[in-house]
Amino acid sequence: MKILRVSVVCLLAAACPKSATVSGPVPEPAALYEMVKKAHAVPATLSCDAKAFVEAPENGGRYALHIAVQRPSSIRIEALTPMGDPAAVLVADQGRFALMDLRNNVFYRGPASARNLSRLIPVPLGASELVSLITGAVPDQSPSPPIDSRREEEGFRLVFGNDFLRVSVVLGADLRVLRFERVAKGTLEYSVSLDEHDDSSGAQVPRLLHLEAPFEKIKVDLRLRSVVAGKPPPAGAFLLGVPQGMRVEEVE
Repeated sequence: MKILRVSVVCLLAAACPKSATVSGPVPEPAALYEMVKKAHAVPATLSCDAKAFVEAPENGGRYALHIAVQRPSSIRIEALTPMGDPAAVLVADQGRFALMDLRNNVFYRGPASARNLSRLIPVPLGASELVSLITGAVPDQSPSPPIDSRREEEGFRLVFGNDFLRVSVVLGADLRVLRFERVAKGTLEYSVSLDEHDDSSGAQVPRLLHLEAPFEKIKVDLRLRSVVAGKPPPAGAFLLGVPQGMRVEEVE
């Protein structure tokens, strides 16, 4: 009986996925970047409920959200009323953006720029950056190759850019993304910290994202719950038509 118990424990341990830990010398920047991309190849899709706590000159407050994303740059965010009904719906897909503001009966549409996405939640991130960080991955920096890799506490820091603009990623020893920073001319434009990772789905998905953009006086806490990773979103999730009678505003 004792032998049987030991055998069962061994089988269970072998079946449980374990995150690879990188030890030894720091890999070269390009090699480390390839390892990071491989570690975060999944999930391709994710949906969740969320709470956003926003401090900002505009659109500050607390928001109940439902979020669906699909890599590389498709996203749908529904902002809900206290009763759970949509107050606004934002979608971005294939470089295009639409926002249906039911509070003011206005439908915005235009390019999926960081400026337009921030019309709902004021975060200075483009669609691909936002999708990557919500799924726990490093936003794609191509065609810029990484220029530096070094130790950062127990993990690593991977750096992209040049003397004018630098983007860096702080990684854990198991390559989970802990922090993403963008610095221009030596000044921090924004940083995003990722915490409370859950790897039960085989991916390292954060449950808490904290963004700070000091120059714009923006702080956002995004808390994810009821996360479903890897399940394709419903057909048409990233399409948004203009309701009859709603005013349309084209934005740049």
